[in-house]
This record gives sequence, C-alpha cells and structure tokens, in this order.
Amino acid sequence: MIDHLKGRLAGIGKDFVVVECAGIGFRAYVSAVTRNDLPPEGEGCILRTHLHFREGGGDLFGFSTETEREIFLATIGVSGVGPKSAIAVLSVLGVDGVLSGCARGDAAVFTRVPGIGKKLAQRIALELPDRLKKVSIEFTPEEAAAAAAAGGPDGEACGALEALGFSRGESQSAVAAARREKGAGAPADALLREALRRLSGGRR
Repeated sequence: MIDHLKGRLAGIGKDFVVVECAGIGFRAYVSAVTRNDLPPEGEGCILRTHLHFREGGGDLFGFSTETEREIFLATIGVSGVGPKSAIAVLSVLGVDGVLSGCARGDAAVFTRVPGIGKKLAQRIALELPDRLKKVSIEFTPEEAAAAAAAGGPDGEACGALEALGFSRGESQSAVAAARREKGAGAPADALLREALRRLSGGRR
C-alpha cells in the first residue's frame, strides 16, 4: 500500500494532481480542499494517499492532511458511497463542513453534493459519525464553522468568496487555511487575499 508521496508537484488538473517521485509521475485524485492546500506547481510537496482497487485496476487518491484521509476512508465505508463521491463530499463541504454536518446529524447538508440523493444523505448522516469516532476524529470544528457563519473576519471572508462564486466548502477550507497561515489576529481583508491566492492557484 502506498502511504504517501513526497516529491515535486508536476501537474494540477481539475480533480487530480501529478506528483513526480524519482522520475515517476503519480496521478492522484484530490478534493478541492487538498488542491487548494498544495504549493504552486513545480514545488515540493507531501501527499498522503489511499490506493483504491476496483475491477480492471486501481485509483490513487491524495490528501493534504491525515484528517481528510480519515474522513475519506470513513465515508467510503458507508454503503452506497464510492471513492469519487467521497472526494466530492470533501470538495463541496470541506473538512469542517463534513464534521459540522456529522455533529448535527444533518442529512440535508450532504444533499448539496452532486450525485447524493436524500436517502443516501440520510445514510451518511446516520453512519458517518460513528465511523469517525472509531478513528478518534472529534467534531469540534462545528464551533469554528458556526463562528464563521455568525460573523467575524472568517465569516466576512467566507461570505465574500461565496459572493465571487466559490462553494461554501471551498470558501471555508480556503479561509481556514488562510487563518492558519496569517494567525489569530488577521483581519478579514488579509484572510480574503490569502484565500483567493490559494483558490486561484488551485484552479489553474
């Protein structure tokens, strides 16, 4: 099993990246969360991975954090959810959005993901929290998501990004990454600039 890739970011696609390691390019499918967290093309990076076997071959999936990988693995454990759908869940909702939905048992939040209907969303909301608890993932990010929704610099930055056409998941993930980069005292405009830089880099 391939646990991670450490090398040069050699390519960025709509739903995948290519990491070159010792002259070999590994293509890994990634969420918008991971794509936005990665450095610019040509720079070094580390990508946690999961190799998913299927009939006729296998697909490699990549993650910028261990938490995202654990959420992905827990999500594909839900009956009816394949790896591409799990990646879509992370792309649309972001890590915080998934954890917030699980904390509230909110099935409706998962219906925002293309291809996930009401019944499957209900199954995810029912089964995913227990699966995440088994790998010791806490749902504390719900508080951060609630604070962003209520206002403050993070909420202002998220709102501005959504007004520009980015999804809520993309916006929350980019602002969360910007907050980690800029620190606790960063104002909304600084967060917005950093988040836009990350989103623009991820969408090349």
